[in-house]
Amino acid sequence: MKSKWLILFLIWLMMLVAYFDRINLPTASTAMMASLGLSKAQWGFVLSAFTLGYALMQAPGGHFADRFGSRKLLIVAIIVWSIFTGLTGLATSLVMLVGVRVIFGVGEGLENGAQFKLVGEYFEPKQRALANSIFLSALALGPAFGTPIATWQIVAYGWRAMFYTFALLGLFVGLILVWLLPRDAVPRASKVEIATAESAEKEGFARAIRRPTSWLCAGSYMLFNAAFWGFLSWVPTYLREDRHIPLAKSGVIGALPYFAGFVGMVIVGYLGSTLFSNRRSVLVAGCYIGAAAGLLFALSAHETTACVAGLCISGLFLYGGFGPFWAIAIDLAPPSARGVFTGSVNCCGQIGAFSSQIIIGFLANSMKSFTGAILFMTSALVLSAVVMIQLQRSLRTVVA
Repeated sequence: MKSKWLILFLIWLMMLVAYFDRINLPTASTAMMASLGLSKAQWGFVLSAFTLGYALMQAPGGHFADRFGSRKLLIVAIIVWSIFTGLTGLATSLVMLVGVRVIFGVGEGLENGAQFKLVGEYFEPKQRALANSIFLSALALGPAFGTPIATWQIVAYGWRAMFYTFALLGLFVGLILVWLLPRDAVPRASKVEIATAESAEKEGFARAIRRPTSWLCAGSYMLFNAAFWGFLSWVPTYLREDRHIPLAKSGVIGALPYFAGFVGMVIVGYLGSTLFSNRRSVLVAGCYIGAAAGLLFALSAHETTACVAGLCISGLFLYGGFGPFWAIAIDLAPPSARGVFTGSVNCCGQIGAFSSQIIIGFLANSMKSFTGAILFMTSALVLSAVVMIQLQRSLRTVVA
């Protein structure tokens, strides 16, 4: 039986590559829009193409993981998305680019349910906030390291070559998964897991997804993702166009909010498994309020340094909420349907991500700045925090 920590490392490594491949397109945005003659409004559709394919595969991907196991699905996923990362470098038109990015999103959409299923199977409930924060730290470290690497490659070799390089990296990690990801059975369940399973198995996925707590969880994630994907996809463009930071410098500066996000994930993940283990929804709500405050500070800042500091504050809290949020989602899921349940929650989240990419593109294009976009993102975060508070109240009622 291979260590659960090795499994956690492997899905972390896979997610790291996934976020390398998600951040490289926003990093190349200015160069690609100029090369292909695209406006910000059109670019919004390019960004949303990924989230469309990604959303469509969340529930099916989780179902496939529950039925066929996580290992096969994860290997197929990274091969598919790596191939279409490379094909992004061949795009010559808006239609071709949108088509390639939809299939790229399908490939990445296969992974999440399988990964959260593994966390649920190998880690006991109290460990899951910390385990999720370690695993999902790749969401912050991927952009943190990927942004300067992608920027360097664009400056040195052009945006097309950059996509080819990242594609090869993904295929290499796929080989690592083939070699190290275990085929063996899930560890024997703990007493806590057995007790959880006995109650949750009685209802199954169909009943679980109809519970108010499930909808509050999914609704909060939809609102959060509207802001998170705006942050991930548009901040590089914002720094270059509104703050006038040259491409060569934007790679390092643009990576700072993601390093702050990594710090947030470690700190909040620890809190979610200790002091706030029974109040994770409150902890997540606090993170979303903090992220909104950071965005408003960045928007109002007159100096670039203060603006980047505000983005770092926002990044710290945006990423900080991931670990405890997904611990909540895994705890709400029936053990036999963790893949499809978490995939369904993530699918709802991608509705927010898909719509926000288009909305932010139109706002930035029509207002000739990102002011309206940032206000849109902060509003979504505040609403998401309100929903998380209601989720905490609902969970207390269920426990009582």
